[in-house]
Amino acid sequence: MWDNSLELLRELTPMARSAPIDHLPEHLARFAEAEVAAGHFASLDDVLTAGVEALAEKRCRQQRHDAKISAINAALEEGERSGIAEDYSLEATLARLGLGGVAG
Repeated sequence: MWDNSLELLRELTPMARSAPIDHLPEHLARFAEAEVAAGHFASLDDVLTAGVEALAEKRCRQQRHDAKISAINAALEEGERSGIAEDYSLEATLARLGLGGVAG
């Protein structure tokens, strides 16, 4: 869902992206203006765009993280449903992995 958000932002026309900072809390508006004054951004629109891009990237990272957690949980549930392994040998497993003699 969020994977295309950065592309969407870049496709928007400057007129559609243009937004006054009047709606921002005072401390954020001052921060945005200071970023432009310091030369970090060319305009307030660029500051706002960078902020939205950062939020979109954060959402993408969160979605990837959530997908990994879901996969881990599914694997754990599958392992729990499989029951207790019979005839399991730690030594044989370590030997198969080339780690023989490591188990204490």
